[in-house]
Amino acid sequence: MARTPAPQRAQIPQIVLSALLGVFLLPGTVAAQDRPAPDAAFKDSVHAAVGLECVSCHRGQAAGTYAAIPRGNIAATCASCHSDAAYMRKFDPQVRVDQYSQYLTSAHGRGMQKGETRVATCSDCHSAHDVVRVRDSRSPIAPLNVARTCSQCHADPVRMKAFGHTATVLADWSSSVHADALLKRGDTSAPTCNTCHGSHGATPPGVTEVANVCAQCHVREAQNFTAGPKKAIFDAMDQAECLVCHGNHAIKPPSHAMIGLEGDAVCAVCHDAAGNGAATIKKFRDGLEGLSAAMTAAEAVVARAEHAGMLVADAHVALQEAREQFIQSRVAMHTFTEEPFTKVAATGTDAARRAERVGYGALEELQMRRRGLAVATLLIVGFLITLWMKIRRLPAPDN
Repeated sequence: MARTPAPQRAQIPQIVLSALLGVFLLPGTVAAQDRPAPDAAFKDSVHAAVGLECVSCHRGQAAGTYAAIPRGNIAATCASCHSDAAYMRKFDPQVRVDQYSQYLTSAHGRGMQKGETRVATCSDCHSAHDVVRVRDSRSPIAPLNVARTCSQCHADPVRMKAFGHTATVLADWSSSVHADALLKRGDTSAPTCNTCHGSHGATPPGVTEVANVCAQCHVREAQNFTAGPKKAIFDAMDQAECLVCHGNHAIKPPSHAMIGLEGDAVCAVCHDAAGNGAATIKKFRDGLEGLSAAMTAAEAVVARAEHAGMLVADAHVALQEAREQFIQSRVAMHTFTEEPFTKVAATGTDAARRAERVGYGALEELQMRRRGLAVATLLIVGFLITLWMKIRRLPAPDN
């Protein structure tokens, strides 16, 4: 073995933790028959690659008779390496060494310190013997795998009931716009569990923290909301800001149906037609529908012109501007005031109509070309007929 931890190292890092402790997954997370043998799993791990051996974690045990490390000791075992800046610097000068201290602040870590061993520890998320680097797509905590890893516990009704939680979080998130972006479009910047809840210091964001979490990605929306009148109202009502309208895990793509005073519209939950906000809500809905209709009409005309072989580059530029303004108009709605939204929506509508005019102009030019071609064709045919008749009148040549 390349390195035997000093006796005072009572803990191992977060990376080490996952690799060497695979057998210590929470009960029911991965069936024993589905796990590779510890020796085979460890052989291809990041820990084996840097020279660690079984005894690096299973200290004081005879070779070949290693017993499982108690769940309550796993995090400390991993931290014995992963919290040692001097040691970890040998492998990565930028590696973080505060994972263990963060873990102790998390809901998982606090539960473990109280003796609740059913909560997650390092090996539950990183695996144990077959630990690979976080950047490796095989890692249980690679972006595409995080939700599945968390769901080993958080989608288990029996386990969650013991802690007073529901087990629907994975199903909810899987139906969301975030899951669609990550799993279907492969956008690894899309939010998954640890994006919002954190990793080692994982703790559900509180009412006053939700907007800050969402703002990590939705910067402009958060800025508009903070500057608008709703923030003070939501804070006074102790409402979780973004979650009031969008929900948390089952977040759907924005649509016109969200805006309105009837049916399943989000606004209708708090507002009715007699309220002060009714006029603004109607303005939002009408503006979105008007801009959307203008874009649809323009796209149809431009597509016809392009299909006919006309050049409509200017129309595409205008359409792109309209689409951008459509997105910006949805962003502007987070001010919950008419003026910013109306200005953006009007700019987008003007761009869409400009694209439509370019499209119609191209179609008119096409008709002119066709009429010109028809006239030219008739003239040529007339000339050929006249020429043919002249030739017919010529005297036959003498033999």
